[in-house]
Amino acid sequence: MLIDVVFTTNPGIEDLASEEIEAKLEANIVEQRTGKGRVIASVPPRNLDLIETLRSIHRARILLYRGEICGSKECLNTLRDTIRKSQITRYVNPHLPFAIRAERVGSHDYSSLDIARVAGDAVIEAIRDLYGERPPVDLDYPSVIVVVDVIDNELYVSIELGGDLSWHRRGYRIYDHPAALKPTLAYALLRLSGAEDGDTILDPMCGGGTVAIEAAYLFESSNIICMDKNPRHIEGAKLNAKAALVYPRIKFLVGDATRLSRYVSRVDVIVSNPPYGIRMGSPWEVRKVYNKFLEEATTLVSKSITLITTEHVVVKESLRKNGWRIVEDRVVAHGNLHPHIIVGSR
Repeated sequence: MLIDVVFTTNPGIEDLASEEIEAKLEANIVEQRTGKGRVIASVPPRNLDLIETLRSIHRARILLYRGEICGSKECLNTLRDTIRKSQITRYVNPHLPFAIRAERVGSHDYSSLDIARVAGDAVIEAIRDLYGERPPVDLDYPSVIVVVDVIDNELYVSIELGGDLSWHRRGYRIYDHPAALKPTLAYALLRLSGAEDGDTILDPMCGGGTVAIEAAYLFESSNIICMDKNPRHIEGAKLNAKAALVYPRIKFLVGDATRLSRYVSRVDVIVSNPPYGIRMGSPWEVRKVYNKFLEEATTLVSKSITLITTEHVVVKESLRKNGWRIVEDRVVAHGNLHPHIIVGSR
């Protein structure tokens, strides 16, 4: 028997998450909500423990119910009945403290607090009906988290598999770069770059080292270089690499990305999250940096250049001007921004 699991990921990389889920969990993809950061898959129970090895997901939840719900307040009664009739008693009992985590997206006559209140009462009633006693509620340190999502007219009831912390918050983030890239996006950049084990992979504006660390997890035999012009960021990246237990796998350099030929003679792949104009204060300044960097990079890289940036027009123009072609251009969510992932190839 397969178990339906809802996976959340960074909006814009749902296809990459689906591929990883299929490959590592031997799962069947039921639905891929492109642009919504959600994938539903049927997973063999024996492989549920492998979920924590996935590099592309934020959360994973066992799906108990999925159906429609209306926006009027009376439909909270439907919510109560749905939860009571679900398989909630398989996961909650009188000896396990539980909590409700509710989220509402769209226009409804009720709030997330209303959903959480009604859902909590329904769980208590279901357990009391079966066992004759109520389960304890612990909002801070629950053993079981019941998630109730109302997204427009859809209702999802599920059991959180990873606790309250998202799996994208890797434990190695000791040094927190002010413009850090989500590790799930670093994974996506590396996959889209076409990098293979054994390639020399360079992040010339590596900040806290997220791309280099994720590359070290993905590729056993690659030569990985983490470079940044700011010595403080390089020291921070070293701390993160040590926490991730991959420090010996990475070469760290203090260097200027606009003068790449001073530091490296040849690399196979560049993967990077360069500064956005928003962060540097002047879009004109960042565009000059991009053009100088890409003029050098296109002469040194043998396979591909992959960047995530809001300055996608400049990147594409510069790559084409230097004789490269664009093989990938996709929009992703990164905080409150929607940068493009651009992949250029010879």
